[in-house]
Amino acid sequence: AVVSTQSTGGEHCTFGACKTLDFLPITCTFCSQVFCKKHHTPLLHECQCVPEPKIATSSTAPAQPCSVCNLADVVNVTCEDCSRIFCMSHRTLEQHSCPSIEVKKKPKEIAPVVSTAKGTNLKRKGAKSLALERKVMLMKMKNKSSGPSSIPQTERIYLNVLTGEGGKQCFYHCSNVWSVGRAVDALADHMGLKNNNDKSGVEQLVMVCREVILPMGEQLKSHTESGDTVTLRYLPPN
Repeated sequence: AVVSTQSTGGEHCTFGACKTLDFLPITCTFCSQVFCKKHHTPLLHECQCVPEPKIATSSTAPAQPCSVCNLADVVNVTCEDCSRIFCMSHRTLEQHSCPSIEVKKKPKEIAPVVSTAKGTNLKRKGAKSLALERKVMLMKMKNKSSGPSSIPQTERIYLNVLTGEGGKQCFYHCSNVWSVGRAVDALADHMGLKNNNDKSGVEQLVMVCREVILPMGEQLKSHTESGDTVTLRYLPPN
């Protein structure tokens, strides 16, 4: 049987007391229940809906081999991104090096964000004036910033955080070893913003710096530095 994978928020295995949260659950062809990788076959979850076995004939279609290891598994998975077939060991995007990974990692360019938050000056200024203003702003950030006190001073990145909706603003320090995704989650909690980034098919909360959406999986220090202004915005589902 070929089972289609979907990027979801995950489901709990329905076998006995397992209840494992699997982000790529498998639906049994016979009983239509969802199971984790350890209980996905009818034998492993003691399926009661399996029909009586039939004697195989030469007309029975063979299981389709995995596109990576050429293994004809009992249950094959079709990737919705590249449309190829894989065994259970190569079902995830990372395990079969899906071409869609690079496309999803590529930063998206968006229209320039013009903020009307308090303290924003839209007039053009000389290089020295801008450098002085940035230095003063950074001192202000350090004095008034929120953020985990457990982060060492040497690891802190101080950011001026704005929101695309509601006009919220705060000074916040993150760790320079955090990923962009972790920083977005921390800021969403601190500012009381709706965050459904663990779900698919809904709007996603992203961080924008210098008019570019920052890649969620990369380190914050690769794209920002202390004194930067970032904006949290919602992107509609793809």
